[in-house]
Formats: sequence, structure tokens, C-alpha cells
Amino acid sequence: MRWQPALFDEPVTRATVAVEVGPRSAWLRGYGLHRLLEELDVPVMICPFRRCLTMPVDRVGDLLALLEHRDKRVVELTTVER
Repeated sequence: MRWQPALFDEPVTRATVAVEVGPRSAWLRGYGLHRLLEELDVPVMICPFRRCLTMPVDRVGDLLALLEHRDKRVVELTTVER
């Protein structure tokens, strides 16, 4: 039987992830996201205005599935108009 970490066992790695979804891009804030995006082979850049990770909106579903199912992290998803 595989050990499953509790939701808030490790506060640094189990912190909440904030995802703001726009028309073409999504802005991400949270610990360890760059490693997960590399694992999913998602193109990512750092937004110079918001100073956070930016990714294409069509790959947000893949990231949400990984964060919520495998890593058991809380995700705050917000839609923004720009």
C-alpha cells in the first residue's frame, strides 16, 4: 500500500496554488510549479508585469489534474478579463 500524504503535512509543498485564467494565458502562483510544468512539458515563461509564471490556457486542465489528483493540493481558479 502506497503512503498518501495528508493535505497539509508539508506546509511548504502543500500550499495553495492560485491560477488566474485569461483569454489566451494563465498566470500561476505557488510553490514548485515550474517542476510540474516541466514534467507535463508545458511551455512556460515569467510574466514581466505580474512577476509570476505564465502558461497557455489550453494546458491548464493538465496542470489542474496533476495538482488536485496526484499532489492533493488546493487550487484557487479565477477567471480574469484583460
